[in-house]
Amino acid sequence: MTDKTPKPLAERLAAIENMEKRLVRNAQFVISKSKGLTVFDMFLLGAIKRTLSQALAFRSLVEGWNFSSAAVMVRTQLDTAMRINGIKYMTDADHDIAGIFEGKTTYRNLKSVDGDKMLDAYLKKKLAEDHPWVGPFYDELSDFVHLSFRHFWPILAGTDDANQTAQFVIHGQDPKKNEANYYDITDGFFKVTQLTSMLLVSFLMVRHRLPPTDYQKMWGIEEKEVGDGQEGSAP
Repeated sequence: MTDKTPKPLAERLAAIENMEKRLVRNAQFVISKSKGLTVFDMFLLGAIKRTLSQALAFRSLVEGWNFSSAAVMVRTQLDTAMRINGIKYMTDADHDIAGIFEGKTTYRNLKSVDGDKMLDAYLKKKLAEDHPWVGPFYDELSDFVHLSFRHFWPILAGTDDANQTAQFVIHGQDPKKNEANYYDITDGFFKVTQLTSMLLVSFLMVRHRLPPTDYQKMWGIEEKEVGDGQEGSAP
């Protein structure tokens, strides 16, 4: 008989923390094989720092029962994945990234090889070409970034149908501390963090000419789709 008991929230958050550790370990492995660092590498390392910081913030917000702010972190993590994936579509990646690094331009002002500006809509479309779940997931997350009905339910503490009344609690923490409410968003954040982490390390590996077999070994995968929700085994 299959155990259908859902994983507790603590276990889901632990999976995110383990992904953070794996990202650091795998990035360190690649850098240790390099013969020098470029501005391009510094850009990727900065994105790794951002990914780790957002993961730490997400875990802290969930542990603090702050659903609304935690949901925003999922979107910002996905934004990182979109921009790292967008490197493939830059007209001259080294030149463009150097311009960003030196403050001469911004990512959104860059032109892609298709002639389009590197705006969110374009970046989302290109990432969704490889990972179809990204499109609808991004659109759903937009409800959390912009004020919408999604911000209503965390303030609802209870209802009384007989008296036709509702109780609201205006506080930084969610009034109903039911961890099941956080399962989907936590699993979504894990999926996005895994995708972001693997994109970052893969770009480092290509830059430093490490063979694909090393990539598969470090993530414990073979032919799985990046970001498919599989944790894999730690190297």
